[in-house]
Amino acid sequence: MALRKPSNAAAYFDAHNEERSTLGVAPLQWNLRSARDWSSKCNNHHSNGILGPLGENLAAGTGVYSVSDAVRYWNNEKPSYDPMNPQPSHWTQVVWKETTDLGVISEINVYACPAGVIFPGYGITQYHVCEYWPAGKCTGEWLSDVHVAG
Repeated sequence: MALRKPSNAAAYFDAHNEERSTLGVAPLQWNLRSARDWSSKCNNHHSNGILGPLGENLAAGTGVYSVSDAVRYWNNEKPSYDPMNPQPSHWTQVVWKETTDLGVISEINVYACPAGVIFPGYGITQYHVCEYWPAGKCTGEWLSDVHVAG
């Protein structure tokens, strides 16, 4: 049985590729190289290689926390990027030049974690997990893989 691209994945691709285009970086393509059930664990921690050699961005929020909100959260790190002292961030993974594939874990794209599981004392949490291949944010490759207009 062939794996299908999640029906709402376009929102992730549009948000990622819009940011990538501002830096002249090629758009991402769909790939499901990652475990499909990571988000269902509602464990707001990185997989640390369990899913393979992938880059990973996580975002969680209560109430209405959309795909656009999650990717905007990652992209809002751009002003903190200093090419003279580069540090890994969610944003550097979004725009990493050598990354070509994006996998969204979960058929529904956003997993609704039960109230209190990720944020104790709060309601249902919208949990976003994106996997990237090849992984970005690699030390020593900053100048060739993260381009900031300036």
